[in-house]
Amino acid sequence: MQVLTQISVDMNRPGVPSVPAMQHDGQTRAVEISLMCGGQPWQPPEGVTAAIGYEKPDRTRGLYDSLPDGTAAVTLNGSTATVILTAQALSVPGTVRACLVFHDADLNQLSTFPFLIRVQVNPAADAPQSEDYCRLQWLEEKLSEYLALAKESGEFNGPAGPCPVLLGQDVAFQVSPDFQQIPTGAWSETLPSCAPRQYVWSRTTAHYDSGDVVTYSVSRNGADGAGAVSAVCGVAPDDTGNIPLTAGDVGALPCVGGTVQGQLDMGGQKLTGLPAPTDDSDAAGKGYVDAQAAAAVKQYAKTKFVTFLLCAQDWTGDSAPYTVFVPISNLTEDMLTRAYPLYTGSDFTADLAVKEASAAVSCAKRTEGGITFACLEEKPTADIPVTVEVYV
Repeated sequence: MQVLTQISVDMNRPGVPSVPAMQHDGQTRAVEISLMCGGQPWQPPEGVTAAIGYEKPDRTRGLYDSLPDGTAAVTLNGSTATVILTAQALSVPGTVRACLVFHDADLNQLSTFPFLIRVQVNPAADAPQSEDYCRLQWLEEKLSEYLALAKESGEFNGPAGPCPVLLGQDVAFQVSPDFQQIPTGAWSETLPSCAPRQYVWSRTTAHYDSGDVVTYSVSRNGADGAGAVSAVCGVAPDDTGNIPLTAGDVGALPCVGGTVQGQLDMGGQKLTGLPAPTDDSDAAGKGYVDAQAAAAVKQYAKTKFVTFLLCAQDWTGDSAPYTVFVPISNLTEDMLTRAYPLYTGSDFTADLAVKEASAAVSCAKRTEGGITFACLEEKPTADIPVTVEVYV
């Protein structure tokens, strides 16, 4: 059996669709995703591979492209992708953030299509066995244990043959202030309420074909566990009853690494010990910034600005390319230069003419003693004021 849900995901438009699922369902939930880009069907290019990434409410993540039996978890057919959801991705109830990811042959991420999985709580998950069955199982194990001990001691003289057959059992309850003496009051077939520091006794009468066996058990306060803590920050207790939490479970950063999810207020405290930045997004200390500023000022002091006018009648050549050579004194080929047009900022008509004329200039080549400007198609019909920065 397989439950198929159809959704449409557009990589260029907001809105993340969601699909329903049940906790612990495995390989019976499938999602048919129509891949769109700007409202048009999008088809993955040849040679790409697809995988499913997910993040569960307990912040554990996973990425898979195949199922436990080795078959593909994602099937592509034109602009449609069919995804099989695994039990691991559906193990925690709540909202699971998922995405369909495409990679090329070098594992470079090409496109990502996000969607949500609404995982409902499975009432059958971790459900305990009925109380009657647990009591019966415990009683049978104890009888087998006592019978084996009696045989080993040589004190068992009963007839050989099959074990007694259990015909049924009755369970009754009684509240008592004492946990050592069996109460002598009236027994009730319904579980009574119990005040603090009192005890609930239970009496189990097992009816065998060879006779009845009566056992007792006692518990303090008779609490049924209602209102007890079942999880902390979405983390359930382990087999020992402990709840191991990480820094991420409580919204804190680990001692090593981690990503800040919101605004960080330093409260007037300094952030010290920063290394020299290597990437554009790295933070920098005051010493590094001061050194860079001083270097920039020093470099600016060495910069020479040359301003001139590229006149419309100065372009040479009967056909493209058209060129103009502008001499600049003391300019050598090892010097860096940067040329750009100048605008008045107030005369709109003049600035528009400069902009249109500058668009016709294709390139500028630095040579010994000057710069040669070239137009590969049409030459300008207006004069162009130009500034050249020479970094000496």
